[in-house]
Amino acid sequence: MKMTTRFSLPLVASAMLFAGSVNAQTTATSVVSFNQGPRADGVSTIGVTRSNPNNAIGGIGSPDVNIGEVSNNSSSVEFVSLGFTGEIILEFADPICNQEGNDLTVYETSYGSPSCNAWPERALVWAAQRLECGESAWVLISPADGICQNADLDLGILSWAKYIRIKDITNPTLNVFLSPNQDGFDVDAVVGYSTCGSGAITPGGDNSPNLVVDRNQGQRKNGTDVPANRSIESKMLGAPQMSDASTSPANYPFYALGYGGFVVLKFPYTVFNNAGFDLQVYETTFGDNPGRSCASYPEKAKFEGSIDGSVWFDLEAVVTADDAGNILCRDGKLDIPAAYAGLNYIRVTDVTVPFGAGSTDAYDIDGIVAVSQCGPSLNSGREAAGSTEEVIGEGEYGIEIFPNPTSGNASVAINAINNLDSYTITVVDMMGRVISSDRINNQKGELIHNLNINNLPAGIYSVAVESNGTREITKLVKN
Repeated sequence: MKMTTRFSLPLVASAMLFAGSVNAQTTATSVVSFNQGPRADGVSTIGVTRSNPNNAIGGIGSPDVNIGEVSNNSSSVEFVSLGFTGEIILEFADPICNQEGNDLTVYETSYGSPSCNAWPERALVWAAQRLECGESAWVLISPADGICQNADLDLGILSWAKYIRIKDITNPTLNVFLSPNQDGFDVDAVVGYSTCGSGAITPGGDNSPNLVVDRNQGQRKNGTDVPANRSIESKMLGAPQMSDASTSPANYPFYALGYGGFVVLKFPYTVFNNAGFDLQVYETTFGDNPGRSCASYPEKAKFEGSIDGSVWFDLEAVVTADDAGNILCRDGKLDIPAAYAGLNYIRVTDVTVPFGAGSTDAYDIDGIVAVSQCGPSLNSGREAAGSTEEVIGEGEYGIEIFPNPTSGNASVAINAINNLDSYTITVVDMMGRVISSDRINNQKGELIHNLNINNLPAGIYSVAVESNGTREITKLVKN
């Protein structure tokens, strides 16, 4: 069938459009919260000089240089001490953009630039796009065992971040911190390499795509172009009309893909993988109703998700009589596979077999809605890498990865005493790419499975164990 390209925009260019502009460095502009911990003795409070959280705002000072510290004068230092177990949340008026490679640097002050081995002040670092979701808004972007002093970090699954959270995890029992006046991780600044935000959002459309990244519209069954009033991009952005009622041509509430056509859409906020289905798709077919079979009007499309807009994975249709795999017939629900933490992009490709009159134009997108843009509790990163427990099948199981962290291979142990179902064990990198996926047949008792990660680069990986519709995900750190 002859196809016509009505519009096509490379992903690189679309990223620039999404950002509005990609600017130079961005630094924190305000302190959302600051909870300072005690000194190393667990009792003594930290002096005024090192307790001004505003010293973490703006650019870096004189890293690791004593500029003339004066007791009770916070302007004589260029950092704030978190104290042991202390925490700070910083806000960026110009959000940090997720570009290729690392996206930000956390600057810590330790006079004289000692090595980490000599002076192991450590902290965990999270990023978030918004705070309405509470704990589930936060995505751990540091290694599970924290950063040591200065560190370059990647935003991971987040396309951008407005908030950075830093929590001291320095071990006060180490010999170097035996002096009671030690005060843990000292934040000088957080610097993002470039800035971008969510872009313009249609009222009511926080949970729906707000940008067309790429599209290639197909044609009608008779080989002619889809009419202009069915080709308006904005009709598939923002909150859907959720209406299959016939309307005037001037008010068609959808965009027709045409036979074989596709679109790539971007969400303003990262869509996290939660329990149950994650996305609701609304397709327009005049006179449609839930009881109408697909066979009577078989408009179909396949759906794929992506974190970075270049590596794609199949979304899973919540199967009805007419849906299968990653294909929906008209309206339907989609689930992000267990191996992926979420998505920022969705690609919709028409796979309708030509039918009906010559004027039919295949799958018509009204809108797509993320069920929730708050992440599951596992995204908070508060749990240390290691074992957890959850109900799976008819019994409880726990998983433990060892060694963790590791510089070579690792193993995952599964306690499956009461479980008779098979397991799928998947290793995924920070960009959501599947490194390996193994299906283990029915087991009873403790199962130990070797993870072949010896040749993987250093970084944080997710290990997902799934059985009988329930999954548990644990972080794995590769040194």
